Amino acid sequence: MRNSRPVILFPLLCFLFSIISMLCEANTLGVCNEKEKHALLRFKQALSDPANRLSSWSMDEDCCRWEAVRCNNVTGRVVELQLGNPYDFDYEFFINFTLGGEISPALLELEFLSYLNLSWNGFGGRSIPSFLGSMGSLRYLDLSFAGFGGVVPHQLGNLSTPRHLDMGYNSGLYVENVDWISHLSFLKYLGLGWVDLHREVHWLESMSMIPSLSELILSGCRLDRNMASSLGYANFTSLTVLHLSKNNFNLAIPDWLFNLTNLEILNLSDNQFKGQISESFGQLKYLESLHLDFNSFLGPIPTSIGNLSSLRYLFLNGNPLINGTLPKSLGLLSNLEFLGVGGTSLTGNISEVHFTALSKLRGLSIYETSLSFHVNSNWTPPFQLRYLETISCKMGPKFPAWLKTQKSLSNLLLSSSGIVDTTPNWFWNFISYIPQIHLSDNQKSGELSQVVLNNTIIDLSSNRFSGQLPLLSSNIVVLNIANNSFSGQISPLICRKMNERSKLEVLDISNNALSGELSDCWMHWPSLTHINLGNNNLSGEIPDSMGSLVALKALSLRNNSLYGDIPSSLGNCNVLGLLNLSDNKFLGIIPRWIVERMSLMIIHLRSNKFMGSIPSQICQLSSLRVLDLANNCLLGTIPKCLNDISAMAGGRRGGDFTVLEADYNYESYMESLILNIKGRDSDYKEILQYVRMIDLSSNNLSGSIPVEIFSLSGLQFLNLSHNHLMGMISVEIGGMEYLESLDLSRNNLSGEIPHTMANLTFLGDLNLSYNLLSGRIPSGTQIQTFSPLSLEMLSYVEPLFRKTAQEMKKRINNPLV
Repeated sequence: MRNSRPVILFPLLCFLFSIISMLCEANTLGVCNEKEKHALLRFKQALSDPANRLSSWSMDEDCCRWEAVRCNNVTGRVVELQLGNPYDFDYEFFINFTLGGEISPALLELEFLSYLNLSWNGFGGRSIPSFLGSMGSLRYLDLSFAGFGGVVPHQLGNLSTPRHLDMGYNSGLYVENVDWISHLSFLKYLGLGWVDLHREVHWLESMSMIPSLSELILSGCRLDRNMASSLGYANFTSLTVLHLSKNNFNLAIPDWLFNLTNLEILNLSDNQFKGQISESFGQLKYLESLHLDFNSFLGPIPTSIGNLSSLRYLFLNGNPLINGTLPKSLGLLSNLEFLGVGGTSLTGNISEVHFTALSKLRGLSIYETSLSFHVNSNWTPPFQLRYLETISCKMGPKFPAWLKTQKSLSNLLLSSSGIVDTTPNWFWNFISYIPQIHLSDNQKSGELSQVVLNNTIIDLSSNRFSGQLPLLSSNIVVLNIANNSFSGQISPLICRKMNERSKLEVLDISNNALSGELSDCWMHWPSLTHINLGNNNLSGEIPDSMGSLVALKALSLRNNSLYGDIPSSLGNCNVLGLLNLSDNKFLGIIPRWIVERMSLMIIHLRSNKFMGSIPSQICQLSSLRVLDLANNCLLGTIPKCLNDISAMAGGRRGGDFTVLEADYNYESYMESLILNIKGRDSDYKEILQYVRMIDLSSNNLSGSIPVEIFSLSGLQFLNLSHNHLMGMISVEIGGMEYLESLDLSRNNLSGEIPHTMANLTFLGDLNLSYNLLSGRIPSGTQIQTFSPLSLEMLSYVEPLFRKTAQEMKKRINNPLV
């Protein structure tokens, strides 16, 4: 009998194994629930699917074999729908693969569905369906980045056993009441990033009632109160991740937060937290990532942070009231990978002691502080950095020799670091493999004529480099060597042939001492989008090959000795947004292609020898923001259609200015422009997109000032001085609500000054001198605030106006007159 058991059990085990195999095989061969198949097809029918992602969903196929569907291996019932956009980090594919349309209630027929992912799609602001709260088996629901809007349905609180709920980063989602969240007692992950919670006062109490909650994401929720709740009993004992960044908290960190002793990630960045950073942070012994950046913390960095042995990321940037010295205890953080203390008021020296145990450090950001590096010249750091940012942090005056030990750098930002030294020979070989280099605003010197630059982005501007221009590899995308002392001709750089197609997009060699002609070799640089060769000693004509640069967005050749006509080949540059040829010797009429280039935002042709009339087609340039044709030989009348330039007709809208800015991996190159405003040259860069200006001064224009020009209510600067204009100033000028500077001097204008000028509340600079104006100065708040000195110009007008000028001075000195 003892020997018969194995004989009996063996056939039984074989039978069971075959049954299980048949079940599994049957499911694999296509047995799925017909009811659920039809439900899924109705669900598909309600969706929009431009990329046909769900093409496998058909009656002829087993639904368990469909794309994005997973079934239970035994029962064949649908348990997962993975419909998140697979291209969430590739914009072009992301748009094409985005699902939209309606979420059909047919999903309710999937009784065993436990996993539903609709993230990174585009549902066009539609509401989250309330019926999702009736799907009793649902444990994982991801609706993030999916374009949902409206109120979050409270019915989601009816879900019986959810573990993961993410509705973050949608389009205008908001919550009226969060009481329902406290019912989700098994929830481990709650993502409500950028869901508006500001209507809810008791959000903290409700969420703290979920004892199993491990990760809580509340970034950008407009929270601003009840953070200081007396929740000594807060049941967040399981919490390991807490994100409260980008809210409006304006208080000290509450004490209860330091009871969350299991925290691994804490993000409080981009708020208005104030007070000192508590030494109690040293209690959070499991903390790996601490983000306190961009707040209003003050006082010293607590030394207890050095006790956080698990800490990998420490961000204290952007707290200008943090002061004192950098604690030496930070040098004990043996797991630290990134340290950011830029934008603070820290002072003192940084020495080797601060890096004693930081062998894992990969990123160091110490910008805009009063800290100074003081390390031995033969110091070998224990780390290998990938990112180093010491902008406006003193590392000089000698070039830091320890840099050559860093073999893994991808970003080196040493701008304004106080280096006054000749660049050592080893440096150029050292940086040749670093993609992004920023060394601007120092006093580095040396010749680069034998150097081959190989970086992706390199900024050597505002230094003392001299000699001939360096050589470039085909890998360079951005080269900024402006404000140096480079000399010689540009042809060795431009005409050097490469084996591979050049990737260069930005070339800025402005403010140097280059000479010679521009060279007709621009066809070798087909990727160029921004060229700035202004303020050199270049001569000759613009070569025709510049017209081959069809991607060109900005061309600045200002303040050289260039001459001749503007070549018609530049008309091939169809996306040109900025054309700056000012302060040269160009002549001829303004080319027709310029006034037909609809992409143009800035036309700056002042101080040349252009002749003829201003083409009326210029009014078609609806994006034009700056029109400067001053100091030429233009004649005829001012076009009456200037009011058609819509970018000048509105208020202070920034508009789409990306055509004049190049963005690369969180870095950008922005165009600048020197504008003559109020008689002074000013450099406009970051705020250039907000400038609205017309300057037609110092020409031979005649006729009257067209009334239409006063319809440009967004115009800030208008200069028509030094012409032969006549007639009256229209009362419509009172509608130019943003006008800051007006110069109509040295014309033949007559009549009274319009009383509506009293409405120009932004007007800070006014010159009407040397005309034939008469009558009383209009009373108005802004005009009456002009000082006698600022109105002195009015004392030089024609006799008819002298009395009015004197009256205005009296009125300013005695407003009751």
